[in-house]
Amino acid sequence: MTAAATATGPAGDAAGDVAGEAAHDAGEAAHDAAGAAAGGGTGLRVPLRRRRFRLLYAGQCLSRTGDFVFQVSLAGYAVTAGNPALLAYTLFGQATGTVLMLLVGGALADRFGARRVMLWADAARVLATAGVAAQVAAGGQHVWAIAACGLLLGLGDGAFEPAFTLAFTELLPKTELLAANALQSIALRTAGIAGAALGGVLLAAVGAAGSLALGTAGFTLALALVLVAGSWPTADRPPSGDGLLKEATGGIRYVFAHRWLWVSIGSFGVSVALVVAPAKALLPLASADVLGGGAGTYSLLVGSQAAGALLGGLLVGRLRRVPPGVLVFGGMTVVCAGFAALGLSPSVAASVGVALVVGAVLSAATVAWAATLQSRVPGELIGRVSSVDWLISLGVSPLALVAVPHLLGFGAPATVLVAASVIALAVSAATVLVPDVRRLAWPAGTAA
Repeated sequence: MTAAATATGPAGDAAGDVAGEAAHDAGEAAHDAAGAAAGGGTGLRVPLRRRRFRLLYAGQCLSRTGDFVFQVSLAGYAVTAGNPALLAYTLFGQATGTVLMLLVGGALADRFGARRVMLWADAARVLATAGVAAQVAAGGQHVWAIAACGLLLGLGDGAFEPAFTLAFTELLPKTELLAANALQSIALRTAGIAGAALGGVLLAAVGAAGSLALGTAGFTLALALVLVAGSWPTADRPPSGDGLLKEATGGIRYVFAHRWLWVSIGSFGVSVALVVAPAKALLPLASADVLGGGAGTYSLLVGSQAAGALLGGLLVGRLRRVPPGVLVFGGMTVVCAGFAALGLSPSVAASVGVALVVGAVLSAATVAWAATLQSRVPGELIGRVSSVDWLISLGVSPLALVAVPHLLGFGAPATVLVAASVIALAVSAATVLVPDVRRLAWPAGTAA
């Protein structure tokens, strides 16, 4: 036994923890070296051989499922209680909190490390969702209190997402980032399907308060698994001496200093603003006009897109010989063309096929973009650059949805969807032609 293992008292315990973590890191490095000598792992299994990533990934599978259970349960309660304002205010509070925290969330992750910020964020989300469950159990009379919990939930979301992006780069080599993001995409899509179904079952079985409480359990377990994983090595980041807001602007400065980055983020913003976000409101109306179907037809299209997204996460690794810039924005060009086709197709069968392709390609493009961002941005800036990326995507979504009713004054839903898709298609296609984007390359030995 080592001296650290036989030491007593707090100092001995701390020494034992450090020694244990160091031994684990050394063992993992030896395992990686042995794997590389034997030809390495293949496919999605590569990142999963790392204990800390496995724990983080398992936690996210649980928390994402709990998130969907929570959403379905809250919506079900609002409808049953005849109080749509409760749901609207809660979602508004969540969206507001997310956007506000994204302004500084990346700077927090870069300053304090991914693990610490994820623990703070998950703790906030546990408190927020538990607060909503408690309010509902008490009768849900105080809408302001539930909306405040929604704000806290959004603050947790805004802190968590850039930290989670950074965590991948702290736990994995660049060659495994594509596989890790593919796994994350699969988890998100599977959680959406399973969480929505589970939420409906729980709502009927134990009521809204019980269902919301079980949704809270997902965040609680994710928090516990990050704690179990223990601290992990991070790059030394000497304090800059700047305030948090000034540090946060470092991400913006870095984005605008690199043409491939600001062009890419801007192009994604256009696609989200013109197609991805408005389609949530336009596609149901367009499918009713063109296909003559109701809610069932739209549900079929959404389900097909979700199935395609799951398939895209599974297959993206087979496309790693395609340069990432071409894969991402060539894929977004296909996605925009697909939405235009959905606005024109008079056949339900053809629309289902197109929705399947749109989901698969959008998922693959998103996975490839996340891996590209993580592998090319310096580690000390990933949190802040990720915040900028999230802020553009999430910030334009509500604005785009608010614009939909006004746009419908100029044409039918299908016409508006097709026109917006064609414009976004042109922007995505032009992005592929930008030399800095087209010449992006994967790190040598990338696995997926």
